[in-house]
Amino acid sequence: MTEEMLAQDALERKKAWAFLEAAVRLLLLSSPEFRELCRGVLTGGRGFREFELDLRGALLGGAAAGVSENLSALDAESGAPACGACGSAMVRRGTRSTAPLSLLGLLTLRRGYWTCGCSKGGRHVLDEVLGIAGRDGVRGTPAALWALAELASETSFGKAAARLGRLAGVVATAKRTERAAKQVGGEITAWGEAEPALGEAPAETMYCSPDGTGVPVVRRDAGTAEDGRPSKTREAKVAVFHTAERRNAKTGLPERDAGSARHTAAIDSAASRDVDAEPSAFARRLWRAAERFGFAAAKRQVVVADGAKWIWNAAAELFPNAVCIVDIWHAKERLWEVGRAVYGAGTELCRAWSEKVCAALSEGRVDDVLRELRRHAGDKTADQCAGYFENNRGRMRYPAYREMGLLIGSGMVESSCRTLVGERLKCSGMRWSRAGANDVMALRSCVRDERYDDFWRRRRKPPPMAA
Repeated sequence: MTEEMLAQDALERKKAWAFLEAAVRLLLLSSPEFRELCRGVLTGGRGFREFELDLRGALLGGAAAGVSENLSALDAESGAPACGACGSAMVRRGTRSTAPLSLLGLLTLRRGYWTCGCSKGGRHVLDEVLGIAGRDGVRGTPAALWALAELASETSFGKAAARLGRLAGVVATAKRTERAAKQVGGEITAWGEAEPALGEAPAETMYCSPDGTGVPVVRRDAGTAEDGRPSKTREAKVAVFHTAERRNAKTGLPERDAGSARHTAAIDSAASRDVDAEPSAFARRLWRAAERFGFAAAKRQVVVADGAKWIWNAAAELFPNAVCIVDIWHAKERLWEVGRAVYGAGTELCRAWSEKVCAALSEGRVDDVLRELRRHAGDKTADQCAGYFENNRGRMRYPAYREMGLLIGSGMVESSCRTLVGERLKCSGMRWSRAGANDVMALRSCVRDERYDDFWRRRRKPPPMAA
């Protein structure tokens, strides 16, 4: 929806609720008890902060009671719903109570329990209509899930629940917040899988930068380390898609366009064999993201990343016509590591040698860099770096990339690994299941990409209740 459409929708909703605003105003103006409470604020009886919080609690409590009673009464008056299996009218088998969390507080709903002879079990139709029948036993209204999940995308589940209580007066537990975040994250993943491909790219040139970072996991989801023992982490593979049409006013170099970044992140495998019928899980996810975000439709595709083999294997498989660039800053850091290993950290020889080979790299003289590295053959760091440059020399034509007006650094994805994954999933004491980590990363990606409200506007709407 456009900004104009959103503004018009908000105006229409405000008009629809104008009667209630007027009724509350008249009630408070005619209440002597409320006037005395206001007088107490002016005479120093109590602070205005406490006054506001207590007034909010009273208004929300009354609203929760009124909503609960009205919805329960309307459910009792509703006709029999049709059975989803046979189509015949279902039979009401009494009423049952539930207390879903809402932004008004806890609702107390009495709703009918409907059954049909053709199947086992029954339905609470009111739950389906309100959208409060969630996965993993989550009992919350859509608005409560919306608020809890967004807070949980930024901080721990316990802190998110406490923050909602302080700011909105809604009491939720850490476990309820965790379940809400994982439910919404799972729905966002499914929404992304079903989202159609973007037929037209946001810009003629688009960038894709994949990278990986470790996530602490529980024992049952641990992988295997090089020594054969269970690993305490699993690698989350992150990819950022963005455009860089604007230019720096001073240097004239390309810069990422504000608001263009789109993320995908999950713990999945990039391993595949030539005999496999399908690409790896990571490659499939990367391709779906490329379709959804317009990278697949871009006239010029650019992949910028470090030298990890799994990245370039996936890029060659999915984007055979892309311009492939190894991040120049990562390559220079490898050269500085060799300088420190050979000449000693902080020495003048280390600085002089490292600056010389980095300058050669910036000028595209990869053969000169390799000659310098081979001069130190036998040193483990130098030998590994030489292999790195041999494998990636075709992706290090930096002067040509500058002539094409392209970015040659992948700092965007490295920052995302730190902020998207690290700041939320790698805090002290945290251990994640693979499914839980993927749900939270999907949720956090959606929020950071500023697509969270789009998801809720497009979220599946429940069916209407029978007349």
